[in-house]
Amino acid sequence: MMKNLEIYLTRHGETEFNIQRRLQGWADSPLTEKGKRVVHEMGEKLREHRFQAAFCSTLPRTLITAQMILSAAQQEHLPIMALNDLREYHFGDFEGKSGDELYRAITAHDGRTDIDAWLDDYRHANHNIMSETLVKLDDKAETEAHFTARLQRAMSQVVAYSPDVGRVLVVTHGMAIVALLKAIDSKSILYKSPANASVSRIHFDGENWRILSVGETEFDA
Repeated sequence: MMKNLEIYLTRHGETEFNIQRRLQGWADSPLTEKGKRVVHEMGEKLREHRFQAAFCSTLPRTLITAQMILSAAQQEHLPIMALNDLREYHFGDFEGKSGDELYRAITAHDGRTDIDAWLDDYRHANHNIMSETLVKLDDKAETEAHFTARLQRAMSQVVAYSPDVGRVLVVTHGMAIVALLKAIDSKSILYKSPANASVSRIHFDGENWRILSVGETEFDA
């Protein structure tokens, strides 16, 4: 069936864990005051971009972000469907710990000492070398294959519950957006989360996905 869907993949607003550089994953923390302000501003910028459907993950920070965007965009009556498969990558027992603690554990496992050099390799790798090593350290963490598969299931649900034509708001997470974009075009983005409250737009025609933009923070009416 032909479709013409423009999906606005939006990262949740800045949270307390974000500014503390802690791994959030399936855990949650409140939006900061700056996070709320930036989300509200994004909603105002999207006022002329009318949405026909809206989705978020089952983690509160995405629901709050979606509600604030729709309110500022004067579309507060649009229902928001929460999808479990839109959740962030699961870091296992490292959830809530600092990112630096994870990076130290990974580099030690790999016999490396320069964290900055490892991070640069990770950002530019052709697959997720962070999760590749993490699952060896912690069997509760997600593999990249499992993470990507469930996100693709989520996008199938987004398509199924959206009209055939229109704009769709999908508020999710940084690593989730990276994984979804890389599944379409592996060179579209580094392994680095786009900015909080930024929008990456993708298009679905019923058969194929296409990337329209990555990490937008400004919109014209």
